[in-house]
Formats: sequence, structure tokens, C-alpha cells
Amino acid sequence: MKDVELTVKIDDETKDALVEISDKLNLSVDQYVTKLIKNEITKTVNFSNGFYYNRHTTKLYNDRKEEVNLTKTEKNLFILLLENRNNIVDSNTIHNIVWKGKNMSIYTLRNMIKNIRDKTYYELIKNHSNLGYSLN
Repeated sequence: MKDVELTVKIDDETKDALVEISDKLNLSVDQYVTKLIKNEITKTVNFSNGFYYNRHTTKLYNDRKEEVNLTKTEKNLFILLLENRNNIVDSNTIHNIVWKGKNMSIYTLRNMIKNIRDKTYYELIKNHSNLGYSLN
């Protein structure tokens, strides 16, 4: 596959937001923008046990093609893990992005992970002791 170099003009506010988010995710701006473009192009992400996520409807479905109802926080956590599915997301990043810096204890986070696992399947989210979480 051939790499294509693009030049895009963006306003200062958008540039600042890209830099801030990419820094939080420990990615370069180029890596983050590439990830955003790939996410936009790819419609469906398939998981084990027949579960899949539709990026265009931003909904998670089970093996019976029924929507898995996630709370707003559960959905934000799931999407963060999905956007970083090849990486471990540490609890500080989760706190900053999902809870937007508001109060979050490690117990709250563990409970949120448990809720998502209960609605899907246990192996969907992998715990990396003292490091964070990733999608399996």
C-alpha cells in the first residue's frame, strides 16, 4: 500500500484540540489523525461471541443483532478502549477522558468495567494489572 501525504489547513482551535487529545493518548498528531480517518472509513468492528460495534450508529450489538444498552459513561469508556484497542489505556487517561477530570475512584472504574462485561461478555475487556485496560 502506498502512503499519501496530505496537507490540510485547520484553525488554531482545532489544532490545539488535536494536540491536547493526542498528548493524552500518547500519540503524535499524525498518528491520531490517521486513527480518526481509519475509524471514519471502517463502519463495523467485530468482536468475539458475535458482538459488533457500528461506528456510524455508535451502537454495540450482541450476537442476536440486538443493541446492547450502555449508559453514557459505559459507552464513553467502551469507545475510548475501542479507539485504542491495540494499546493499554491507563486509569489516568480514562479518568481524564471519560470522567473529564471529575471524581472517579478505582472502585468506580472497576464497577464500570464489570457492568460492561455483564452486558457483553467477560473477555471483551482485559485487565492489565497496575497498567490499565484494553479491548481483547
